Amino acid sequence: MEHLDHMVARRVRLAMSEAGLRLEDLAARSGLPASDLCSLLAAQGSFTVDELVRIATALRRRVTDLLPGDEDLR
Repeated sequence: MEHLDHMVARRVRLAMSEAGLRLEDLAARSGLPASDLCSLLAAQGSFTVDELVRIATALRRRVTDLLPGDEDLR
């Protein structure tokens, strides 16, 4: 599970970078505490479905964009 947490965190960080958002920006847009996001982005825990939906909405992405794909599993 830890490996999956790292892959999801990496995808979220990439989406944040592509959107030009900082942690504080994503926290404000998603309504999630910045401290929680910081921990999740460091893969110190697992994202819940609700958190992923809120993050995807804030980033104007699909939830599936934040999940590992075939290229991540190789």
